[in-house]
Amino acid sequence: MNYVESKLLQTEALIQSGLDAKKTSAVLDLLGLNVPAEELSAYRLWGDYLPKGIEEPYTEEQRFLHILWEAVDRSPIAINCAFSIPFRAQIAKKLFKKCGEGFIANEGCRFNYGHKIEVGDNVCWNHCCYIDSKGGVKFGDYSMMTEYSKIFTHGHSESDHTVRSYAPVEIKEYAKIYTNCTILPGVTVGKSAIVATGAIVTKSVDDFTLVAGIPAKPLRNRKMEDDDLSLLNHYTFADAAFQVKK
Repeated sequence: MNYVESKLLQTEALIQSGLDAKKTSAVLDLLGLNVPAEELSAYRLWGDYLPKGIEEPYTEEQRFLHILWEAVDRSPIAINCAFSIPFRAQIAKKLFKKCGEGFIANEGCRFNYGHKIEVGDNVCWNHCCYIDSKGGVKFGDYSMMTEYSKIFTHGHSESDHTVRSYAPVEIKEYAKIYTNCTILPGVTVGKSAIVATGAIVTKSVDDFTLVAGIPAKPLRNRKMEDDDLSLLNHYTFADAAFQVKK
């Protein structure tokens, strides 16, 4: 067993056993971050102060899982994908409402309520994606979200900023959200659909459709060689590293 494998086994054991301040401090020690348990107990996150966080507050364990997700990017070990990608998957399996196999999240990905996120198999989030999950977000199998893309599930009244509305977003299987896109509340991106770079999606996207622009509009059907979706090869790395090849 090598050094990384040993660290991953230790973090997984602590995360799966149910995090408290002491165990979270132990995980942070493994990441090279020294934060005493008593200090961690006093941590309050951005989401704690939002209306949704008051209506549906984090459990203690959820708060510590969020802290660990954020903390890994503050540690030099985040540079080592051999550790950081499986580590984020460990957190997701415990924190998310659902997390399938082969989940990949690159550094800089952020969300506010992990327990309102559902992720299928072989889902990938690339660098610096943001997911506002207050209203709930679902990712189907093999769906992808690429760099600097954003999903929002809530909005504000123009006449009173404190009045909020919520609507879920769903990214269906084999859909691709390209760089710097924005998906607005209530949108469903259909099966095997593509959202082109820089698009702002205000309405749901049909299956197998490519949309582009501001606001996004359908341009054409996705180019496919066969009806077999597995031939789209939605694998992120060479040899399907970190994912489950089916």
